[in-house]
Amino acid sequence: MKFTLVLLFTLTVGLSAAFLRRSDAVAPDAVQDVSQRGPVHMIRFVISEDGLYPRRMQVDHGLLNVVLDDKTGKSEALLIDSLTGDQRTRVNQVSRGLNQQRGRALVRLPPGRYLISDSNQPNHTAELIVNP
Repeated sequence: MKFTLVLLFTLTVGLSAAFLRRSDAVAPDAVQDVSQRGPVHMIRFVISEDGLYPRRMQVDHGLLNVVLDDKTGKSEALLIDSLTGDQRTRVNQVSRGLNQQRGRALVRLPPGRYLISDSNQPNHTAELIVNP
């Protein structure tokens, strides 16, 4: 009985202390920043020997969590180019970690058309459309 009460008291105090530490660690500014960012859309591109998939993707504007999944083990990065008419402008890239198959980056893209390509095989491309 004494052991059970001590254990229960320890768990209750430990959980309360953990909750207080966690809530103290979140600054009010950080909460505001999250609400101003809005939702995060996760999109994933897979590089394989025969291309980049999906070949075409359409998402709503906002913050994007772009994931690179390299099945070849040869690619260094996904390149993100803005398409305006016949002009291409590099806006970002998603690199994979050293000796890792995946990489990711948080990217905010304004509405428009984008060309996604494999840095090692530029003919492997996909189209990303960001809606207004």
